[in-house]
Amino acid sequence: MPNFFGAPRHTALLETVHQGGWHKRLQPYLREHPVLELSDYYDLLSPGAASLDIWETTYLHILEGDNPVLEWTKGTLLPPLLGQLSESEGKTFMEDYSQRVAAAYPRRTDDKTLLPFRRVFMIAVKS
Repeated sequence: MPNFFGAPRHTALLETVHQGGWHKRLQPYLREHPVLELSDYYDLLSPGAASLDIWETTYLHILEGDNPVLEWTKGTLLPPLLGQLSESEGKTFMEDYSQRVAAAYPRRTDDKTLLPFRRVFMIAVKS
């Protein structure tokens, strides 16, 4: 499962939501910390597991284009939030968020942008 909720693209989203007049409307659509600590998954799964493997890894996505992390996020985190805003609010929201994301993920000298993406994996064998 994804575990990017402390990553700059997510914290930039939270900042944009919390600093706008839309905070109360968007709050129900935020997923600030939906992933538990790995040890919590151990506690949940181990009582019924004969064996259990839990690990986390980071993929490095190498992206191209103008503000590609923003483009990536348009297909994941943004639609539920933007759907709650008027057209003008959505434009203001996107301008603010776009600036934050571009600053957090600058384009490198080879015109690529790096997006680290953390994922948690679990394999449990039933007792």
